Amino acid sequence: MRMRLVARDSLEARMERKGWSNRRLAKYAECAPGTIDNLLCGRTQSLNKGRTAELICEALDVPLDVYFVPEISSNTSENVKRAG
Repeated sequence: MRMRLVARDSLEARMERKGWSNRRLAKYAECAPGTIDNLLCGRTQSLNKGRTAELICEALDVPLDVYFVPEISSNTSENVKRAG
């Protein structure tokens, strides 16, 4: 499930306080360093893998919903409307 970052500034501040570099966090979260770079600079707002978001939050010792929320695709919304 895609996960949307909702607290970029807070994530960056937490990384700084905990001493996590972009590369170190990327290695822990099993993603490319560019993924973390893109999240922090705002080039991207979502992650394709929910597990990556979980690992980022685990590394920083915060609950998942502090930084990420599930991203609901428009296709899913349309299917729910049709079914309802």
